[in-house]
Amino acid sequence: MPMQIINTRHTLPSAAAHPLPSIPLPQLMPRIRRSAHNETHDRAAADAILAERLTTALTSGYSMVQVPAGSTLSPLLTIYQQMLSQPELQNWIKSKGLETAKINMHKDFIEGYADNYGMRTAVKFTAADDSGWWQASVKLRGIRALLDPTDQGLNYVGDDDHWVPRNVVMHAFNLQAPDSQEDVDLLISRLRTDGLSLPADDRVRRDAALDCARQTINDLQERQNLAERLSLLVADLPDGSPVDWSSQASELSPGSPLAKDDHEARERLRRFIELPQMRELLRDEGAGWPGLPFRISEGKFEQLTPVGGWRDFTRYVEGLDALSGEFAALQELSEPLGNALYSTRRYDMRQLIDFKGLGSPRTAGETRSVIEWLRTSLPPAPPLGDYAGLMGREWAPGQLSENDKSTLGTLARTRLSGTQSRGFIELAGKAPQVLRTHTAKHLDNLLNSPDALAFGEQLGRAVNWYGAARGGPGLSKEVRQQLVIAAIKLHVDPDMPGKPGEVGGYPIYQPANMGRSLNDVRDDIEKHLREKKGLDPKLAILATHLCLAQAAPEFLVRDVPDAVHIGTPAWMELRLGCAMADSHAPGTSRVMNEEQVTGLTTLAPVSQAHQTLMQLHGLRIMADWGVLNGVVRQRRNGAYSQADIQDATKAFFKQRGDASAAFTAAASALPTRRTLAIKELLRVFPDLTAAQLETTTVQIADDQARRNMSVSEPRTRSIIETYMTGDLTPGKWALTQDMVAPTGRSKPATPYQSYRGPQAAADKRADLDRRLRRLPELGGLLEKKVDDHYKSLQGAYATKLKLMIAELPLMDRRALELGKVELFTLRGETDETLGNEIQAQREASRGRQGTLMRVEHDNQVRYYEIFAKGKIIRRTDLPEVLTLNGVVQREKLVVPNGSTNLYVRRGHVVGFDFDAYTKGSEPRPKARSSKIIIEKLGSTFEARVLPGNQGLNSFAPDTYTSKKTASIVSSLVAGNFPEAQNTMLERAREQLPLEERREAIARDHSLLVGLVPFVGAYQEFADGNIGRGMFYLTLDLAGVAIGAAGRARALIRSAKALGPAPVAGLIGKLRPSVSPLAPKAAWAKPGISFSDRAFDFAKETVLFGSAAMNPLDGYSQMVNAAVKGLDKLPRLIAGGSVRLGKVGPHLLSAEEKLRCYLMVAAGLSDGDTKLVDRPVVGTPGQLDRAQPRQYNGHWYSVDPRSGEPFGPPLRDYSPPRVSA
Repeated sequence: MPMQIINTRHTLPSAAAHPLPSIPLPQLMPRIRRSAHNETHDRAAADAILAERLTTALTSGYSMVQVPAGSTLSPLLTIYQQMLSQPELQNWIKSKGLETAKINMHKDFIEGYADNYGMRTAVKFTAADDSGWWQASVKLRGIRALLDPTDQGLNYVGDDDHWVPRNVVMHAFNLQAPDSQEDVDLLISRLRTDGLSLPADDRVRRDAALDCARQTINDLQERQNLAERLSLLVADLPDGSPVDWSSQASELSPGSPLAKDDHEARERLRRFIELPQMRELLRDEGAGWPGLPFRISEGKFEQLTPVGGWRDFTRYVEGLDALSGEFAALQELSEPLGNALYSTRRYDMRQLIDFKGLGSPRTAGETRSVIEWLRTSLPPAPPLGDYAGLMGREWAPGQLSENDKSTLGTLARTRLSGTQSRGFIELAGKAPQVLRTHTAKHLDNLLNSPDALAFGEQLGRAVNWYGAARGGPGLSKEVRQQLVIAAIKLHVDPDMPGKPGEVGGYPIYQPANMGRSLNDVRDDIEKHLREKKGLDPKLAILATHLCLAQAAPEFLVRDVPDAVHIGTPAWMELRLGCAMADSHAPGTSRVMNEEQVTGLTTLAPVSQAHQTLMQLHGLRIMADWGVLNGVVRQRRNGAYSQADIQDATKAFFKQRGDASAAFTAAASALPTRRTLAIKELLRVFPDLTAAQLETTTVQIADDQARRNMSVSEPRTRSIIETYMTGDLTPGKWALTQDMVAPTGRSKPATPYQSYRGPQAAADKRADLDRRLRRLPELGGLLEKKVDDHYKSLQGAYATKLKLMIAELPLMDRRALELGKVELFTLRGETDETLGNEIQAQREASRGRQGTLMRVEHDNQVRYYEIFAKGKIIRRTDLPEVLTLNGVVQREKLVVPNGSTNLYVRRGHVVGFDFDAYTKGSEPRPKARSSKIIIEKLGSTFEARVLPGNQGLNSFAPDTYTSKKTASIVSSLVAGNFPEAQNTMLERAREQLPLEERREAIARDHSLLVGLVPFVGAYQEFADGNIGRGMFYLTLDLAGVAIGAAGRARALIRSAKALGPAPVAGLIGKLRPSVSPLAPKAAWAKPGISFSDRAFDFAKETVLFGSAAMNPLDGYSQMVNAAVKGLDKLPRLIAGGSVRLGKVGPHLLSAEEKLRCYLMVAAGLSDGDTKLVDRPVVGTPGQLDRAQPRQYNGHWYSVDPRSGEPFGPPLRDYSPPRVSA
């Protein structure tokens, strides 16, 4: 139970369930100060000075302007300077050696000069690299965007340095940058006549935007402080420990919306407390202590007691009709305030956590999940987002209409195809293979080229975009780029954006792509655009990149390991992570790497609504997984039933559960003779530690026996070594520490007298003998443990093989399921005669690292080499019929009495790399090996008929769960496991040479890493058998970036192998940073992550339950839309296609909170949202936020932030009639 104080009528508060230590509050960010730079009260005078300086700069051609104190620009500049002075940003600048005087900051990068070992070098760091700029600049981002919204570049401004680019000044006063000398002269004349001034409406908008930026900065600082404080408070608590954060006071950041929004509610609570009925109730209860505050916390009415706890009066208040109604109203008022309301200006940590949309953690484990949320940060979305700003799946003001699309498509075809095509100048001279490297960079170069920007201007005029007409204000660079992007995409497909998961009619998640790498599928899409859509090879590369950003953003994530194949759980989590990253700003995921994106899926949902939102993202992903893996038949219209989704879910969690169990087995250490000896000795010597046992020795107890021993035999031995050799028998030994020298004369008087040496007391020897009799015989115990480990690894290997086979191309999986299958092994010659050759010799010469599989289907024979290392190679150069069992021939052999002719089995020259079969080395193409004997393994698996309700071309087998696959794998594992059991036993006895032990450990690593893409991203090394098993492997930490949680997924990011070195500190490096450093027995199961909840449809969920129980509630439409991947929840509801009942507002509120939370995590405020993402007018299905405005005979949407028209003309819009 959480910590709480429950009072009855005449009892005192009880002690807290788990008292929390008192931690001093972390230092909050200082209130944004009004420094000397803001002391001038005459803003008009300061702006007049600024106008003169701007005029001088324009006249003289200077690019920089000095801003006087007290001007309109000063408040923004003050905050900018304070953010630059933040310790984390200053430390980052110093770590890079940047010269502050030469820094130039843009939206997503910083450039300048750095001292590189005494050499001054031009450098550039971006939000999409691993320099840390994204994390260091998060608080700076919002204010930088206000000062430089057009991203011209902003310099570093020190405390006494108020120079800024002149375009910053012009933007602050809504002045358009001059394009010609004539424009410059006009601007100078205007400045001399009118000076600089900002209209009242513009000033209000600017101040509101500045408040948003301040609030974002304060919120980020508040998250940082809250995470640090919570980390200290739960540092030593087991995950299951109950906590009550409402008992911990909390400070708020300056300007916190929580403090701004609770004044009226607090006053109403005070009036409620002063009601006569309330005063009477408190008197009757012996409460109402003067000077102590009241609160409503999670629906309970409480007062702080003199002894420090909170007494609950809820049931008494609810029992009085005169109070219950007002109390219910106050409860409702407290909900948006973090579900708490105090009678004084007081706040608690639970309230602050809830206010941020992170729920109310009840345990230390749930609190650690909240800490992960508080520490989550995101990079800024790239300027062009997901390249779909003008063509969303649902039309909104600022986007292209169907007529606009037709116009752009026609112009694109004219320019990019046909006899008169001329393409883009930027692509001339660049080979396709060059464009495939750093495609995003080449695309940016194209979109920034004068040629492309001029084309964008032409496109804008063609669709009458606001400002594009000659003599108009012109189009921004970003709009021109988006128009060019739209034209290219419409050239690919006139129906853009097309169906979800498709590019130009190519279905990305079709069953044929199961098990393929993202790069291979991307190559296929490019080929499709060339051959089916007629695109130029160069343009096809760039068009594929543009289309994937919206259709399948996981393809554009940086540094995706090759092991992440389509259809694996790793791919599903990558898709889910992209959906989470892009939910607040499309395109964010394409500047993140795989580890960062997947890390989002390890966060735990904090509420049922949170989980439901993630399931909306997971529905389509689960449907695609089911189709790819053959669990669900592909539906042409993309409409999958609840049964389809639940079938896929059950199969998915069964597969991932198998992979997790196999991973645990593969990560478990081989039991060795020494580890077992130590374990058993510690059992009978519970008073010793492992370290003490290592130094414990025994001696031969009888001094006469010691005297008669051979000189080579040691008299004193380690107790561990003695047990390992089988010599530790009762009645023979004594502990060295128990040996005592005899009293009196010990030396013999004559050579014939006995020597009296040290002896142990009889009771000591008897105690040791009693302990030793409890020890099992180590040899038999080792054999049993190794046998269990061997069977466990066989099961893990079988799972890995099934997963490997399930990733074969669709045609191969069909043939395997329907055709005749045989297995074969390869071995070398034994050089024994036929009569003397035994099975053990044949097995010793067999290549256990590879197995050959022959599949015969539809009059075609296929061969596959299955290697234990994790690779399946299809062979097309082998004969239809193999020569089996070598050849038996008579040979003349030398015998003791001469020579004789005997039968010997010999092999052939075959087209296989036998080293790959015996040593596990990389198979060499076209290799040939001599003296090889091919033998059949197990029985033949006969062909089966095609299921009656399916055709061959549509048949996608569920290969992983197939009984036939299981039979094939079982036969392979039983007959050709990569390591013989007797060899494993020798390894456990530690009798193998070092090189062979290294090879065995490399095999274990290969098995382990092969399973990683199929286990959850949350799978950690921190606890349990996985952690302990990894002690016998060491990781080259330079070859892999271990994340804060130390998760298994990090293994596939390493190009280095695990080696045989026991590193005791490894698990410490892999452990989550917010968990205790030592595992504790009281730990609970780790919190369920999004990657679990988002895909768990096997049980009844809110989505399916509500859809079934309330078919008119809108849930069924929402589920259907989500399965089809059509749109996001807010737009579905805003468009009127989904109408939710009682839960709808709650779900929307949770979605909005999550979106805003992630937006702040990226350093943005709501005012930074793109124009094209904001519906603003009252056409059917849109939000009526601003009245359209007429310009040049067309009606345009109006941006409510600037009050200016934007976008293409509104089609079919009729202005409201003015009544007479």
